[in-house]
Amino acid sequence: MLPDPVPGPVPGPVPAPVPPFDPTRPVTLAADETPRGSVALRRRSLEPAGAGEVYELIVNGTFVMDTLETTTERLLARAALAYAPADAALTVVVGGLGLGFTVRELLADARVARVDVIELEPAVVGWVRDGLVPPTAGVLADERVHVHVADVRRRLPALPAGSTDAILLDVDNGPDFLVHRANTEVYEREFLGVVRRALRPGGVVAVWSASRSSALHRRLEREFGTCEEIHRVVPREGRRLDYYLYISRTGA
Repeated sequence: MLPDPVPGPVPGPVPAPVPPFDPTRPVTLAADETPRGSVALRRRSLEPAGAGEVYELIVNGTFVMDTLETTTERLLARAALAYAPADAALTVVVGGLGLGFTVRELLADARVARVDVIELEPAVVGWVRDGLVPPTAGVLADERVHVHVADVRRRLPALPAGSTDAILLDVDNGPDFLVHRANTEVYEREFLGVVRRALRPGGVVAVWSASRSSALHRRLEREFGTCEEIHRVVPREGRRLDYYLYISRTGA
């Protein structure tokens, strides 16, 4: 009689291979779930190794902006100030904090006495305020900056008439590429009328858009009498993207 076989280990599933570490793959630094969906701050490394790091703002899984290319976010501030009244003490309202580059650019102009930032997501305010975005760390600590966690569609109508010199709107990707469908209202003529009412004579509104919008151009022209479209081609990691600014000014 043959001896019983010695029991061996029971074969199990073969573990999946561990992928090699990829420093260019985005890492989520912080995230928040809101009634409107998700918002996240991510970081990734540039190639080649040691070329730097990029911070990205993602809303509902959609890329909104990053720190790699901020040309038009900064231009939004400069263009508005170029058309603003020549007074030495300007009051500016910014709809949409983003990663803080527009606000930083405004603060670089000594004429700016006050910046009111209206941002819907408290998490975004916290990340910028806490320095999680190194290029704009400290921007909200400037004594000229006043942050309001609110919906720009509700906060702007509460501004006193003729109370501000410039209103900058970068609350979404523009009227034709919305992350939040409710933001359609921001680009409609009724809301643009609210903006005009809040501006002083000679005041400026500047709107950022990820695509050309003839409809927005026409609405601004009808409401303010004039509208300038500024087009910039922005290189981004092998691609060329078209971004637009729309600038209107109230009568002096």
